[in-house]
Amino acid sequence: MNEFIHFKQQRELGTILTDIFKFIRLNWKSLFGLILKVAGPALLILVAAYIYYMQAIFGTSGILQNLDAIDTFSGASMLSVFFLFLAAIIYYSLLNGVILHYIKAYIENKGNVTNEAVTDGVREDFWKLLAASFLVAIITGFGMMFCLIPGIYVGVVLSTTYAVIVFEKRDVLDTISYCFKLIKNEWWMTFATLFVVFLLYYFINFIFQIPQYVYFFIKGFSISEEIAADPAVMFDWIYTALTSIALLFQYLMYSIIVLCSAFIYFNLNEKKNFTGTMETIDSIGERED
Repeated sequence: MNEFIHFKQQRELGTILTDIFKFIRLNWKSLFGLILKVAGPALLILVAAYIYYMQAIFGTSGILQNLDAIDTFSGASMLSVFFLFLAAIIYYSLLNGVILHYIKAYIENKGNVTNEAVTDGVREDFWKLLAASFLVAIITGFGMMFCLIPGIYVGVVLSTTYAVIVFEKRDVLDTISYCFKLIKNEWWMTFATLFVVFLLYYFINFIFQIPQYVYFFIKGFSISEEIAADPAVMFDWIYTALTSIALLFQYLMYSIIVLCSAFIYFNLNEKKNFTGTMETIDSIGERED
């Protein structure tokens, strides 16, 4: 590959942003092909889970006028939230696994990635990635319960969790502990990088959501009297279809965040351990020999 990207080096925010989209530009076909192949079924289940959640919350809002229906509403809502959470955990575990193992094979084979290397890696690390997803969600959620700031702090610290599992083959608990050591004295830079990339990610998502917003407001004006009686009328099959399409793009575009976490990991690892520098020195010595 003529434009090989060297991951194992220090990067500033601007360089990380540039290399994220450069990597996508050079590898989008094979990368997203593998994402759809490995994580595609989980993606469809996640979209279905979100639609079920929307129907459970808004589709039953009309019956809230009947107090006897509150227990039924609460039960359906809790089930939909659990289903959505479980589907999201599985999908994001697979998505991280595919992208990070793709990068791992990309590095080891100088840009030549085989499907077998990625799928075998995801299969090997899936349960660790899944356990890490649950643990990170619990820790971050626990922090958010007390105050927003602790949750944000922990979320930034644990942003490299999946990368550490894949690239360093650590177990889950060791990975959590190591993430705190890895980010020491680099929290603000990591936060700034994630903040900018998340802003960009949400802006891209907004573009894909414009059709559903347009339809929502147009229908809202045209049937305002019915909405006053039952808001569930808003969520017809057209709105559901537009939402599903937007969600597919949204969940696929989360690949940008995963790639960002990989570049952050290599940046922090290089600052702490100089892994890439040492490998470059060794390769120079081998050529001289």
